[in-house]
Amino acid sequence: MQSRAILTLAFSLLMCSGNAQDHGWPVAAQVSIPDLAVVTQTGSHLRFNSELIQGRVAIVTGFFTTCTSMCPITQENLSRVAKQLGPRLGKDVVIVSLSVDADNDTPERMKAWGEKFHIGPGWVLAGGNKADVDTLLKSLGLFVEIPQRHQSALMVGSEATGWVRVSSWTAPERLIKLADSLSGTPPSRRAPGGSTKSADR
Repeated sequence: MQSRAILTLAFSLLMCSGNAQDHGWPVAAQVSIPDLAVVTQTGSHLRFNSELIQGRVAIVTGFFTTCTSMCPITQENLSRVAKQLGPRLGKDVVIVSLSVDADNDTPERMKAWGEKFHIGPGWVLAGGNKADVDTLLKSLGLFVEIPQRHQSALMVGSEATGWVRVSSWTAPERLIKLADSLSGTPPSRRAPGGSTKSADR
């Protein structure tokens, strides 16, 4: 009931801004994500829910390191989100780019790819065991059989708040507004330290 109320608030806030031609309209998603292990760009092994997201609102997208079309566009947009979030990134909100090509996206490749987009603390690139990563992608509605056909979509939310599906082209300001509404706490009232543990660097 609590997560449904939060999602309703998120929709109300977003529907008051933008117009019907905006690609950022939110869609509620019934999501149950298993707490499987992933491997980050630094080589850290983290459980998806309990250690990587750890109660924060997450912005999750699919990507792969040899992508030359949608991924760079999505990551550039998320780079603007990260810049606007500033020190809140990794505290209140975490960005997760989850590999749709886990067999080939090693930590070394993900780290090198992330450096092209100046990815810093609070933004995690994650791969690992392909079967586990594919299960996570399926649970989020982001799975594709062929990496080149991965979706231009983001999932925003957490276990506590529920999840919302939006276009990866959603304006940074609207993504942040959505994350704020899902967290249930106005930005002005957030403590500088946010959560007790930052995302993997």
